[in-house]
Parts: sequence; C-alpha cells; structure tokens
Amino acid sequence: MVFRILHFFLLGFLLFVVSNCFEYEETIHFKKGFSGYVEIIYTVPVHPKTEKSLIRFLPINKDDIETRINKGFFNKNIKVKDFTMAIIDIDANSWTGTNINSPPLFTKKARVQYKVDFTDLGTLDGALLGYLLVKRKGNVINVRREFKSVLKAIDQDSSSGEKKIRAETTRLLGEGSVLFKVEFPANSECKSNRGEWTTGNLIYKLPLVDTIEKPGLKSWDYSIIIYN
Repeated sequence: MVFRILHFFLLGFLLFVVSNCFEYEETIHFKKGFSGYVEIIYTVPVHPKTEKSLIRFLPINKDDIETRINKGFFNKNIKVKDFTMAIIDIDANSWTGTNINSPPLFTKKARVQYKVDFTDLGTLDGALLGYLLVKRKGNVINVRREFKSVLKAIDQDSSSGEKKIRAETTRLLGEGSVLFKVEFPANSECKSNRGEWTTGNLIYKLPLVDTIEKPGLKSWDYSIIIYN
C-alpha cells in the first residue's frame, strides 16, 4: 500500500513539473497525393547537469531523435531536417507553486523544433505521439490517433490518501494540453470527431487532464478528401 501511494505521489509530482515546463505542438502538412511533412515543436525540462531531456520519449539531441523515431522491427530510415534546439533558463518567479526559499528542482528547459518528410503518413507510426493508423484509398485518407491514459482507473477500495493524491494530480494538470494541427490543400473536405476544422486546417487540443480522468484509449479520427 505504501508503494502504491509513493507511486501516485511521484507520478503526480512529475506531471506537475511537466505541466509547468512542457509544451508540444505537432503540425502535419499534407500536399496533393497525401505526401508532405510533419513539423514538431516541444519544450521539455532538462537535467541541470547533463542538460538531457527528462522526458525520455522527447530527446533534445538530433541523433537521439532519429534513433527514437526509427526504432522498431523495420528500420524506416526517417531523417530529421531543419533541426534547432535551444536551452532556456526557467524564471523562478514564474514557476507555479515555487516557494521563495525553495528554488525549483529544474531550472532549465529545452525548446526543440524539427521537420520530417513523408510520402506515406503511416510510416510515421511510432515517430509521433500515441498510435497512428492510416488508411488511404484514392483521393481519400482516414487517420486515427490513439492515446493511452497516464494512469489506470483508481479502485473503489483505494485509500483516502490515494484518492487525495489522485485529485491533487488532476488539479495540478489544470488546463495543460497537447496541440495537434493538420494542414491540407484548400480544394479538400475534412471530417473529424474532435477539434475544429476550416478550409485547409484542422486543430485539436488533447487536454492532459483527460489522460488522468478517463481510463483507456482516447481516439481522434479524421478523414480528408482531396478533389481534383
């Protein structure tokens, strides 16, 4: 029981840290024929001494990024282009919840930006957040993104301490979100079960709090028809 409480506390603290210095934005740019490129921008906390990312699946070194996105049974040989990275000092005065006599544990963050080309979006499964499933037929493409919950649903017989930590974790996540954008030719039609779409654009924000409050996979589906 003590281990379970400690696990919830540490995870809650990590999510608090992430929600204060974590940002992720992903834009898929479709061209005619559904080839294109993905632009990824994220900000992550870094280790104060090694200056390596504290979020393992979002490294800040170009070689480490290419190693991660090409990991799997089949080597995809995906190359990163237009890569930039900058280390940023965190202003302690803007750190939510920081006590003036207790400096923040993480004082630096890194802002990473890069692009990845694709001829088939489906080859980027494993390179993007969550799971990616793509089906294409002619001038129609159907895309599904699935995201796992951070925590399993809490048991009804959990202690009051566990429930309190869970509630505090959810509160600390606040309004944090991950931003996804899709851009496609103007002579297209888009349908989506989530987000907002206009001519040539689709935007969806995945609230981080949903990965706590709602167990199971969260799916985001959209389809695009490109007319001649």
